[in-house]
Amino acid sequence: MKPNTLNQKNITVSVVVPNWNGKDVIGDCLKSLQKQSYKLAQIIVVENGSVDGSIQYIEKHFPDVILLKQPKNLGFAGGVNVGIKAAQNNKSDYVWLLNNDATAGIDCLSSLVQTATQQSADIVASVILTANDTLIDSDGDNYSIYGLPFPRHRSMPVKMVPKADEPIFSASGGASLYKTSLFDEIGYFDEMFFAYYEDVDLSMRAQLRGKKIWLSHKAIVHHRMNHTADRIPGFGQEMTIKNSIYIFWKDLPYPLNVKVFPRFLYANWRITAITALRGHPWRAARAQLVAAWHTPQLVRARKQIQGSRKLSSREFEALLDKRNPFRVLKKLDKSTPPKK
Repeated sequence: MKPNTLNQKNITVSVVVPNWNGKDVIGDCLKSLQKQSYKLAQIIVVENGSVDGSIQYIEKHFPDVILLKQPKNLGFAGGVNVGIKAAQNNKSDYVWLLNNDATAGIDCLSSLVQTATQQSADIVASVILTANDTLIDSDGDNYSIYGLPFPRHRSMPVKMVPKADEPIFSASGGASLYKTSLFDEIGYFDEMFFAYYEDVDLSMRAQLRGKKIWLSHKAIVHHRMNHTADRIPGFGQEMTIKNSIYIFWKDLPYPLNVKVFPRFLYANWRITAITALRGHPWRAARAQLVAAWHTPQLVRARKQIQGSRKLSSREFEALLDKRNPFRVLKKLDKSTPPKK
């Protein structure tokens, strides 16, 4: 299916790029969007309180970009929610989320839309490659019976990219296409997460409602991994600890949550201990305390999510990865917690 044929179907797509102090990378990202073979309805940048001149840079070099200025950093979840609502107000059929430190291949959006239409998919993920294009960053995420998400082929050679589109468990919010109507059905990204795993949470809620999530194997994105998170030591580990707790209590149906709990407890406290031993004891402790503080919100969210699910506990369990995520990611440092 050719890009211009797709456009004739009047399928409209708005792209949302969250930005926080990304002046050094946002230019390449926006240029790649302007070059897309599939015409975008809007390019929206949600400016998350940057202080590095990002706003002035975008206004000067990309005057056609819709710049939504926020007074403070809302995190990935809060930032993209602002952009998604703007796309819905524009009546766009789909919203494409892309990290500010990523660039999209010229036919990326065309491939995403093609997969979405052919498979009637609600969410479509890209193949995300590292900056040198020799290794896979992510081509979707799995959720393990240890209660931890992890990228399917992280750090594996490019030859491991699937040769055809295929269904996946979860899509990375850093480079995926979503039906705008999906958010009216299952809700937006959970802003309690701030960053990390909010995309897995959304995909899990979609799975529980019987929605379709696919990988578009020809939709290529190039990513500078952890460009933002690496600026804040220990941030990724803190978010991993806290947000994996959120997912476990919100999204796992009964009695599956009882079955998974012992392994989840081991995995979560293993990451907590590693984070503390690597010089971030306060971040490790804060992650646990904040998660505990939000127990009432998690209980309310769980009641709503589980009350509207269409999959049984057994059907959902069949979607989970049975492997130990620490062993799956053996090409990384085995003591490094799985992160996005």
